[in-house]
Amino acid sequence: DQLRIMCMKKGSNLLEVFANLNEMLSTVESIDGIEFARDDNYGYVTSCPSNLGTGMRASVHVKIPNLTADGTDKKAKEVCKPLGLSVRGTGGEHTPIGADGTVDISPSSRLFIKEKEIIGKLYEGIEKLMAIENA
Repeated sequence: DQLRIMCMKKGSNLLEVFANLNEMLSTVESIDGIEFARDDNYGYVTSCPSNLGTGMRASVHVKIPNLTADGTDKKAKEVCKPLGLSVRGTGGEHTPIGADGTVDISPSSRLFIKEKEIIGKLYEGIEKLMAIENA
């Protein structure tokens, strides 16, 4: 990608993290002489086609020890798929889950949707996932 900006914070306030990210992006975009590949119809052009549009991937690290009790993310992926969520290891794609059952969860859909939709899908999906984990 042209530039990767990450915004992270402990806790569960996704809107606060998103507001911080938005502020950083506005600052970067206001710098004279910096231009990004952007199409009026498709949004930002990135090297990863799944991020075309906003270029944003939002995720949270959550502990789901019941769904990862066998030491793998297999059950978590089975549960997350119908919720519209993707499961990764805590170091990103193709990395192991945390020993305590911590995984990286993000919405599966990122193509041609707005940032607020990504955050909304993440929030709703995590809420449902945690209800299943705690059942």
